Amino acid sequence: MDITHEYAQDIVDKTMKILGKNINIMNSKGIIVGSGDKKRISNYHQGAEKVIKSGKPLEISSDDVQGLEGSKPGVNLPIYLNEKLVGVVGITGEPEEVRPFGQLLKMSVETMLTQAFLAEQLNMERNAKEFFVDDIISGKFESMDRLLSRGKVLGYDMNLKRVSLVLRLYDFKEDCLRKVDDDDQYIHLQRRRELALRAIRNCFFDPQNLISYKGSDDIVILYKIDSSNYVDFKNEIIEDVKILEKEMKRLKLGFCIGIGSLYSGFDGLKKSYKEAVMAIKIREVTNGKHKRNCLVFAWELCLEMLIYSVPESIAETYKKQVITKNSYKNFISNRKLVSTLKIFFESNLNTSCAAKLLNITRNTINNRLEKIKELTGLDPKNFDDAVRLKILMLMK
Repeated sequence: MDITHEYAQDIVDKTMKILGKNINIMNSKGIIVGSGDKKRISNYHQGAEKVIKSGKPLEISSDDVQGLEGSKPGVNLPIYLNEKLVGVVGITGEPEEVRPFGQLLKMSVETMLTQAFLAEQLNMERNAKEFFVDDIISGKFESMDRLLSRGKVLGYDMNLKRVSLVLRLYDFKEDCLRKVDDDDQYIHLQRRRELALRAIRNCFFDPQNLISYKGSDDIVILYKIDSSNYVDFKNEIIEDVKILEKEMKRLKLGFCIGIGSLYSGFDGLKKSYKEAVMAIKIREVTNGKHKRNCLVFAWELCLEMLIYSVPESIAETYKKQVITKNSYKNFISNRKLVSTLKIFFESNLNTSCAAKLLNITRNTINNRLEKIKELTGLDPKNFDDAVRLKILMLMK
């Protein structure tokens, strides 16, 4: 790992606050990459080069400075990362004065470099896993064997059964606009996203779950399941989501999860992913973007998925063939009638149940259903007409 200016300057700024002394960090070539004296950054430090060659500390007094290019009085010590000499840290001042701080400074810098290195490695690993997921759901991979090999290197058994989950987060932007000044919105947004992602990774913690987040409000999870039975793995997912709900409630975030069906192979995961996205889209179109948490299983939306896949030209032909009255538009634009019909369908065409859910009388329900029949020419109480109305509403 090369010591970059970004890493070095961050370490310098932190340690100078503690020691109150000027500090320089040089890379493996003896170039100053971090310093309390910004003018010295990018300058060559001959004393650091001597430390790199010998692997031993070097003290430079005021008398020694003239013979060493780019150096000032101070103590310079080698810094190691994973037992490899990667640079030098120097503290400015007469050796007698700053020597007591030397080893403490060396240990602090090496610790912070190790932490930065581990964070970088973790980030690289996470990126590799996310690219792997993206290649699967987009179908952009050279060969099956190569994809299997990539999965093995990343620690995944790609022979396990998985379904695609798409988790869509809500309320990020709105919250930032309400509570944070313009200059801090981006930082606040990123912090909230990171907290949400951490909660998601903790809830779907199985090491065989593949998780990808590429900057939007959608997180893709290729979820490992233990059973091919839909009821069994639906319950598995629900149990994980119960934990997630508590975390999202604490963060004051809403979400919706679309779950695709189970198919075999990598092409099956791509198909499952598309179903999960469509399930969320259907949910948002038919019910709006609820801030309360919700799960949408693709196999429970068979009719809706079928309708949404119908080309617009065929849908328009169907409307013309089914709608017998010009006043249909008056119905579809009437929120009260549309809402009543939705509840009536959800109540399995039971007027008593629908009336209870709407908190109105049965007579009111019947009057509204008669009004719908008058406007559309279709009787909601007739099974065949009810199916036609259901399809029309889904198309709308």
